[in-house]
Amino acid sequence: MPRSEKVERLLELKLIPIGIIQCIIFILGILTIAFAFSHYSCVPEDASIYMQQDDLQDDDFWKHVSASADDIPVSGESFLWWIAFAFLWLSQVLEVFVIVVLWCRLFGQPPTSALPEPVMHELVEEMWAERCTNLCHCLGMSTCFMFGGKNMALGDYGAVARALTDYFENGNKLDVVPSDIVMGLMVLRLVQRKRILESRNEVLREKRSTYNTSLQQQDQLFASNSSSSANSSGPLLENIRNNSSHSAPTSGNRASFFLMHEEGEETFYELTSRKVLNISKPFDRFTMQEGTRFARYQLAIYTWLIYLYMNPVSGFARLLLKSSCGCCERGQGSNIDDKEDLLTGDVPSGVVVGDNWCKVHKAALMLQAGIQDDDTELVYAQLLSSFSDIPYCIIIDHKWKSIVLAIRGTFSLEDCVTDVLIEPEPLQQMGDEFGFDAEDQYCHGGIISCARVVYRDLQRHGILDKLLYGENAKYTDYTLRVVGHSLGAGTATLVSYMLRQRFPSIRCLNYSPPGCSFTWRMANECKAWCHSFVLDSDLVPRLSIDSMEHLRDEVLELIGRVKVPKADVARKILPSPKYLCKQNKNHDDIDSVADLVDSLLFNQEEVSRSEYSLSVASFKTVQEERRSKRGNIRSIKLYPPGRIVHFTKTGEKRSLMRSAAKCLTCWTTNFGHEYTPIWVNNDDFNEIVISPTMGTDHFPNRLTKTMENLSEEYGLDVTKYACLDTDSPPV
Repeated sequence: MPRSEKVERLLELKLIPIGIIQCIIFILGILTIAFAFSHYSCVPEDASIYMQQDDLQDDDFWKHVSASADDIPVSGESFLWWIAFAFLWLSQVLEVFVIVVLWCRLFGQPPTSALPEPVMHELVEEMWAERCTNLCHCLGMSTCFMFGGKNMALGDYGAVARALTDYFENGNKLDVVPSDIVMGLMVLRLVQRKRILESRNEVLREKRSTYNTSLQQQDQLFASNSSSSANSSGPLLENIRNNSSHSAPTSGNRASFFLMHEEGEETFYELTSRKVLNISKPFDRFTMQEGTRFARYQLAIYTWLIYLYMNPVSGFARLLLKSSCGCCERGQGSNIDDKEDLLTGDVPSGVVVGDNWCKVHKAALMLQAGIQDDDTELVYAQLLSSFSDIPYCIIIDHKWKSIVLAIRGTFSLEDCVTDVLIEPEPLQQMGDEFGFDAEDQYCHGGIISCARVVYRDLQRHGILDKLLYGENAKYTDYTLRVVGHSLGAGTATLVSYMLRQRFPSIRCLNYSPPGCSFTWRMANECKAWCHSFVLDSDLVPRLSIDSMEHLRDEVLELIGRVKVPKADVARKILPSPKYLCKQNKNHDDIDSVADLVDSLLFNQEEVSRSEYSLSVASFKTVQEERRSKRGNIRSIKLYPPGRIVHFTKTGEKRSLMRSAAKCLTCWTTNFGHEYTPIWVNNDDFNEIVISPTMGTDHFPNRLTKTMENLSEEYGLDVTKYACLDTDSPPV
């Protein structure tokens, strides 16, 4: 492990004498125990006889012992016992003295010659790789390998170490403690809150303007029509007057928000307008119906842990009942431990690879996907999870005439390692192999690895060909739909590219895809057949090298602009313990938030040159050096794929239950939130939003529930088959 010369010398000076002292202490302890028996022998052996006498008092007993002891001469062994005690005491004093001296040298001002040389980046990468390996092993064993971790030795931690080194390496130039970072994140959240409130006011203002225009037109129309027709539209007009979010978006409605732009080293925010989904248009209506219908399948592949998380009270009993019934029923599919045992003849029915003996995974998958009647059928599920196995399943949805390929996202420690393989890898070889144009195009390295694993297994058993392709195919008129969540969403897009030449009608549905998935052309060329859905402040669609570096630099800049102590920052931003479960109305008022920001931060022009600003400048110099050594690979920008629908939070329903839910979940719940679906561009997620729900918005159940609630509010029936007469995108 890389160490500076100063720390290395102090460690050597400390470990050698401390080791010797500890050995001496151990030997002295053994000798002390041995001498203790000789000292104990000075007590008369007939003391037990006196102890058994009931009428003998304690004073008489000790007088007898003292008189007997006076008759015994002091032996040399007792004198040696006192010598051993003195050595024990001196060794402890010496140990304390050595530790105090080393601490004084450690915190003392080092001489110029003792300063470390320029950091060797290769050694730092080795340090991070070793840390990641040990952390994954510890997490795997501490969770009893419930979330994987048995094959962590096979993982490639080189890319992970390079990414962490690129992000954290400061060349010992930056003096920032964890409390500073926490304070910077708190202030950044407040600054972002100000921009969000300004954007939300623009959305509501434009919504109100659109509704008022529509209201005037309808009032003129209803004035000339019969009163009965006017009464039939009364609830709609009432919703418009009340600015209800439960009414479907109307034509021409647009949403505004602040989009970050960077020009060189300068960053600025521009008010940008995006179109709200218009349910009255066939394309938008079909997008919501299709996305909501197949969201359950991307949720189902997570099997029993997510099911128990969603149903903590009744989930265990339902799983037990479903799994026991599955074990007793005949002809309901089989459970195999090895994929090579799968027959390659006819199409299997309900075959599950990697399930446990009581079929809990299969039971949860069927319950979550709603596979309980003849409308839906489980064909095959591969549930093994490792670096060489990606869980996925194949389901037939007869109502929507679809063969669904659902790929699981990040859930195990192996998946986490794959997630961090963010270095872009070229796609040209894969494009030449599968017949799509990928010249000068790149993709997330982990997505390429997962896509090849899934495609290899699909080729091995050939189930998709038996269902959709060839003379003996059973469902030639069905559509292949590939769905996935998180890492599985990016994998689903690349697998769709790989299968598109064989299945031209393929469609891909991504739920919370990674932000660093594909280069710009690859992310946009699939818009005709690929849709992505993102929930509010979800972190993963915003994750990229650029967004992480921007977050780091913005936090460091805000730390230097804070003009009050850290305790005052926490006191002003965090809710008081007395009102912890109550809504902070000041954080919903844009004027109050703006005043709070002004009271905490200096303007950029007011920030004076200080030691901290010099250390930040030195840190940026080290980062530039790292960036130049990495070459052009750091300049490649990656984006989430497909046509993207962003469910933006535009309101909250205040109630006692919502306050209690926020208090119990540390403000991570989205209970009572109101969302508006908006069409956004692939480069709109270029900034990480600090929010209590930035992690929980990525949960597959949160996104699924939000889409189901919106579809119900808009009056969309997702149980019936829907098709799109035209493939024309929204204007």
